[in-house]
Amino acid sequence: MKELRMRAFFGILGLAGAGFLVSSVTTAVGCSDSGGSLTGSAGTGGSSAGTAGTTGSAGTTGGGGNSGGSGGGGGATGTLGCQVSDLPMGAPTIADFASVDGGAPVLPIGGTFAYPSAGGPVATVTAGAWHITDTTTSMTAPQYRGVGIYFNGNAAGTNCVDGTAYTGVQFDISGTVGGTGCSAQYSTNDSAHSNNATDVKGSGDSSVYAPQASLTVTSTVTTVMMPFTGTGAPSGGNPALAIAKEKLTGVQWQFTTAASGTCMVDITIDNVKFYP
Repeated sequence: MKELRMRAFFGILGLAGAGFLVSSVTTAVGCSDSGGSLTGSAGTGGSSAGTAGTTGSAGTTGGGGNSGGSGGGGGATGTLGCQVSDLPMGAPTIADFASVDGGAPVLPIGGTFAYPSAGGPVATVTAGAWHITDTTTSMTAPQYRGVGIYFNGNAAGTNCVDGTAYTGVQFDISGTVGGTGCSAQYSTNDSAHSNNATDVKGSGDSSVYAPQASLTVTSTVTTVMMPFTGTGAPSGGNPALAIAKEKLTGVQWQFTTAASGTCMVDITIDNVKFYP
């Protein structure tokens, strides 16, 4: 049984269309989870201003962001989680990486993040796509690293995104994920699987992490479709609840290195969107 625990550190980036956000998180996942890397918890990544991802021994769930600034608003009422969800800006497109500002993707729905923030994956926009590279070396404990896109339902970053009009999220992916004990996972993040301490939209604590699905990456561009629920959807997670598509906070890709393993990642992600 593998366990990871999540911690996230975010900035106050909450405006829709905010630029690149780098965050670091750690997560905890149980033995049967598909949620974290290593099949363990996956950093649910950033949502809103800075959602979190996971890191090193981290892996996971990120509550999204906006922590910080708009976080105060949520705390004022004493009610955890997002109280309002808005339709996703730019829908059905989440990110096509066609627009950049200072090298960072400009996304109507929110922004991007990588974890850990120091020495984590390198993510750049190249030829209109998101190019991610990373290398890990052998350590005594598993490592959880990744990248993601956080969602802002409103300009303040306090609202979730309502995806009830859609079945799930799809994206194009290609490249290589190699090494010894190296694997890749995907997760869709929502309010219940985000930490309120780091994301005003989250309703969980530091033990939460989103359901995960294993990814197989090849040199051929493949369109992957991940439903919110049902057959083929990410599973596991803490709490053991399906993703609430009416309270989405982001999407995330995680790379897990087993203890004493190594991982070499060189992938491209593009055309991230909701599908009907």
